[in-house]
Amino acid sequence: MNISNSMMTAISGGDALKQAVGIELLSKVSDMQAASSSTLVQDFTKSQQLVTASATPHLGGNLDIRI
Repeated sequence: MNISNSMMTAISGGDALKQAVGIELLSKVSDMQAASSSTLVQDFTKSQQLVTASATPHLGGNLDIRI
């Protein structure tokens, strides 16, 4: 998050070059996060397809606690 703070400071500053670089870096970070989250969701979807129903679906349905 330190990188994002530095970029936001550069964007809000008065130097046009720093603003342009900060905006470009922020755009790249945003694209990288979007790609990473897309990969995460795809991997999760693939792993969920491998999950099969339990042979004993009633197990774990009730919890007995004695005090």
